[in-house]
Amino acid sequence: MLTIPAGYDQPFGDPDEIKQAVGDLAEVVLMPTSDVSWAFSRVMPTMTQVYGGAGRVYPVDHAWVSDPGRSRLRFAYSPDDRKRITDQLVSDALQAAMAAGLVEPRPRSESQQRSGRVQGVIGSRALVTLEDKSAATVWEELTLPGVTLDQVLVKGQSVAGSYDRDSRRLDVRAALMFTDLASAFVGVNEAYQIGDVVLAEVAAVTDDAVTVRLLPGLAVEVGREAVTTNPNDNLSGLFSVGEIVAGRLVALEPLRLRLDDVDDEELAKPAPSLLPGGPPWLRPPAPQPSAAAAPPTPAPPPSTTPPKPLVRSTAPRQPTPSDLARQLAPPQQPVLTRPAEPASAREQARVLHLSNELAAERATRKALADELTGLRARAADLEAELTQATRSIGQLQTRYRGADLARQRLIKQLKSAQSRAGQSADAEGPLFLDPEDQFRYEVTCEWAQRVPAAEKAAKPLATYVVAPGFLDSIEQVEGVSRAKVVAVVVEVLTGQVQHIAGRDVHQLRSGSAGSPYVRRADGATCWRVALQRESAAARRLHYWRTQDGYEFSRVVLHDDYRP
Repeated sequence: MLTIPAGYDQPFGDPDEIKQAVGDLAEVVLMPTSDVSWAFSRVMPTMTQVYGGAGRVYPVDHAWVSDPGRSRLRFAYSPDDRKRITDQLVSDALQAAMAAGLVEPRPRSESQQRSGRVQGVIGSRALVTLEDKSAATVWEELTLPGVTLDQVLVKGQSVAGSYDRDSRRLDVRAALMFTDLASAFVGVNEAYQIGDVVLAEVAAVTDDAVTVRLLPGLAVEVGREAVTTNPNDNLSGLFSVGEIVAGRLVALEPLRLRLDDVDDEELAKPAPSLLPGGPPWLRPPAPQPSAAAAPPTPAPPPSTTPPKPLVRSTAPRQPTPSDLARQLAPPQQPVLTRPAEPASAREQARVLHLSNELAAERATRKALADELTGLRARAADLEAELTQATRSIGQLQTRYRGADLARQRLIKQLKSAQSRAGQSADAEGPLFLDPEDQFRYEVTCEWAQRVPAAEKAAKPLATYVVAPGFLDSIEQVEGVSRAKVVAVVVEVLTGQVQHIAGRDVHQLRSGSAGSPYVRRADGATCWRVALQRESAAARRLHYWRTQDGYEFSRVVLHDDYRP
């Protein structure tokens, strides 16, 4: 439904372009803003009306009757919005047709199977050059609901599908992967392992749970206990639908995620592609500037055309009776009769009164038109402000979650430190006479404090050996605490170190870059992990990967490359 605004004889959108795009999938109705639109509004359910130049698509099912958000109201404020509202209504109509099953993914008899290469993605359209150098387009609305086209296609990608010569559309839906639950489970098991940091898209959120999608056909509900420990937090205030978040995969059957166990330095595994050769369907969110560095976004300037007050302006000149007589009187045919008698004073007064009323109505109509123009401009300004405010809210939510994750990590570290300090204070010294037994005890305590109970089975401590001289090196190398060494040892033994970019874990070479890796006669390989970053003589931990587990060798300075 597209409406014509009051004071105009054409709509702000293009009904012909809409009809050409949707074809027989939807009926396109054009309605003026008049008694017709008011009668339409009276019989429509609340919040589902449309008038004043706006438009909306009514899906085949009637879910929009109780949930008007399923039939989005698309605003237009001037002819400058022609392309925007036209594209929005075409997109809404095609999405509604897809949801109703009106667009079949199988090729029609008049369609051809064609292949080509993507030349670029512009908004909701992708330009494809076919093998015979002809052009085709892929439409976002004819791929996957709720997935943007740049999540499916990328420039240079080879694609194949059903080609419709009339519309020049290439339908690639038959090649899409992970669109159902079964194939999505297979995709997750092939792409990820337990303990991986993965990307997910927020699909729904309530005060106590957030539902995220690992793939378009696979959603996982994450409860409050796996997000925050703050009882005052409502998850609906922390997440926005469509937002990309990082979480740790803690189980595959049943699928479980935690969103409170990801360090800032950890890099997420690349998400699967939905088409062969396509981009990861999810990308990490762009880093947000710090609150101190980000200047406040100024509010949009007010419209240069302020709304005028509704006043009855005085007409510049009132028509005289003779003016009105010349305008209204029919042309006189010359006849041989007596001249007509002049109009009576009563008729002249009536004409003058009517002419004054007509001039006043014209002035009022002009004032109303000016006021309407100003209100439309103000509405456009408010819509821009709303868009900016929504974006700012999303940024603040992301910053708050980051701060809350940091808070939870600090609490865990504090509890671990307090536990060790309390135990040391109570015992007034080591709890074991053997230094190695004391170190193993500290490692076990750190693991117990750091790894949540639900994840301990998936993150056990691997078998390890403490090499002679290792404990002495901890005491001899200054500038790094014993607690830090213990914490990194736990990361190594649980495999978490491989997912923390700040640890910079890598094999130790025998010399400069390109030289062979250090390897012992028994086949063990030497590895090096950062205990510190961006500090003078940053400390490193050297350890061996053996057939049976790990052997911790030494704590060294940055420039010490001896195993």
